[in-house]
Order: sequence, then structure tokens, then C-alpha cells
Amino acid sequence: MKATILVVEDDRDSSEMLREMFGMADYEVESADTADRAVAAMTERRYGAALLDLTVSGATTAELIERLREVPERPPIVIFSARTTDDLRNAAEKLAAAAVLQKPASMDALLSTMERVVRHPS
Repeated sequence: MKATILVVEDDRDSSEMLREMFGMADYEVESADTADRAVAAMTERRYGAALLDLTVSGATTAELIERLREVPERPPIVIFSARTTDDLRNAAEKLAAAAVLQKPASMDALLSTMERVVRHPS
């Protein structure tokens, strides 16, 4: 059975590229382009993992983190963002993120990280 990944990214081109890449790697892929859609998706469905950009419309990074922390049974989160290393580390701690990748990252890094997280959630 294919794992389903939620891509939380508000840049349309980046979101589409990620959807195509994960789709070719045999994942089902859904996307959310706002904080509200991301929280709703994680609340309503179960995902193998979520790839999360910390900067999406509808909430500050701090607000997004707080809202996601309230989601029961949220999926393992892979933070994928261009924020500073300190920002990424802080967000990862607050969300108990499964992994952190700083943008830009290679396709190989994205795919291998997602494979590890989906197959072996912590």
C-alpha cells in the first residue's frame, strides 16, 4: 500500500515539483497551501508523513507550530524550509520533527529522508 504524504508549501511551483517527485517515487501526495488547510488536512486524515515549509500564508511560523502541536495523532513531520539553522532547530524541537532539511535540498536527500520517516517513524 502506498504511503500518503502531505506537502505543506504555498509556492505553487515548488508544491507541484514536490508532488511530481514524490508521485514518481510511488507515494500518494496531497498538498496544502495555507496554515488552515494544513491543520485541517492533518486533523481529518492520516498521513505517512508531512513535508512542512514553516512559511505558509495564514499564520506566522510560531502560530503554525502552535496550531500543529494541538493536532492529535499528527503525522511525522519533515521540516523543509529556507529558515535559519536556529529557526529550524527551534521549530524541530517544538514539533518533535522526525527530520529537518534546509532549502534548497537535493531530490536524493528529500526522497531518502521521506523514505526513512515513512518507513520507520520515530
